[in-house]
Formats: sequence, C-alpha cells, structure tokens
Amino acid sequence: MLITNPPLVPKPTVDIKTINLFLGMLAHEMRSQISSIYTISNMLLHEKRGAENGSYYLSHINSLSSNVLHVLNNMVATTDIDREDINLKANLSNIKIREWLRSHVRQYDLTTVGKDIKIRLRIERNVPMYITSDAVKLGQILRNLVANALKYAPDGISIYIDISSEQKKYLSIHVTNKGSIIPADKAHLLFRPFQVLDQGMAGMGLGLYVSKLYAATLGGDLVLGNNTKGTTFSFLLSAAPHSK
Repeated sequence: MLITNPPLVPKPTVDIKTINLFLGMLAHEMRSQISSIYTISNMLLHEKRGAENGSYYLSHINSLSSNVLHVLNNMVATTDIDREDINLKANLSNIKIREWLRSHVRQYDLTTVGKDIKIRLRIERNVPMYITSDAVKLGQILRNLVANALKYAPDGISIYIDISSEQKKYLSIHVTNKGSIIPADKAHLLFRPFQVLDQGMAGMGLGLYVSKLYAATLGGDLVLGNNTKGTTFSFLLSAAPHSK
C-alpha cells in the first residue's frame, strides 16, 4: 500500500490584523445605515405619523436599503487586501453633484426628528454641474462626517455642509458643527483606527479613519479644520478623472 504525505495546507498570506481592520471597516459602513433603516421602520410601525405618511417613510427605507447594497458592492469590488495593507481604488463615474448632494441631505430629514438640529447645505455658484468621482465613497465620507456631527451636536444648533470649487478641478467640502470642540490633546487620535475619543458614545472609532482613506483614494485629503467656535472637518476632492 502506497502511503503518501498529506497535502500541505498553505499558510495565510494576510495578516490577521489587516483582516480584522477590513471587517471592522465593512461593519462600520453598514452599521449607520442599517441603524437608520431600523429607526425609520420603527417609526412607521409605532408612530401615528407612520400610518399617515407610510409612503414617505417607505421611500426613505428603500433609499437607505439601496445605499447599503451599493456600499457593500463597492467595498468588495474596489478593495484589495495584501499581507499587511488594505488597498482601495476608485470606481469613477459622472455625478450630477448638486442634485446628488441635495438627495443625500434629504436622507437626514427623518434621523433628525425629535432633535432641535438642522442640517443646512450651502453650495457656491462656482460648483460645476458634474464631477467625476466615486459616488459611493464620496457618500460614505459625507455620511460619516454628518453622523459624527449629529452625535456630538447639542440641540438648538445647525450643522453646515459647505461646498465650493477650486479652479474647476477640485471640490472643497466642509462639515461644521458649531456646538462642540475637539480637545487639542485628542486631535492626534482622530484618524487612527479603533480610537474612540468619548467612551460614553457608541461607535467603533473607524468613521474618520475610513473617511480619510476614501478621501485619499479620491485624490484628496481629510483634515480637521480651524474653528474656534466648534468643529469643522474639511476635505479637498479631485473632481476630474485620475489614476490611483
């Protein structure tokens, strides 16, 4: 009888920390939108307004569900994982940016119900009609920044999203929460993975880290802006095709 050695099982080629980071990123990007779907569906089921405005609530649930699928498909299609790193690429398309921005801000109409907080979008005249970018990653940056602002904003303030264009090659986007300030001694932790600045607030500590990765993938960067009366996050985004 011929005895052969069992086949060798190949050792994993990807570091476990890299896998954990990718899974954390994926979970983070799913979590906020699934949470919004749960909140809105609960309002539809249990509140009087839900019965009266069923179609309105369902349209938001449909929109958020579509976003979740797009985010999942985008992450799978544009992410490569090697031994010690996560490499992202952009899935470029033409975006009708003004219309796109307004549709995203409308998604917060229901999530701010019960809060005395307004989200105000201000688009300067020099912003072009179309840009070329990755709509899904751009949307995730905006959602992460607005979600952070909503988390820390006290009632009675407005969150501002300001958009302008620089030389028709870049978009400059600023998300400002005038109700809270990030302590100077914690600012250096903002863009590190799994860093939670306030242990009393729910979160994985990945939103700003993921957003900065996405901003770089889209030919720009995300930084903490100068604001003595609140917190501003700013990113410069390439609005033209580029290689990554």
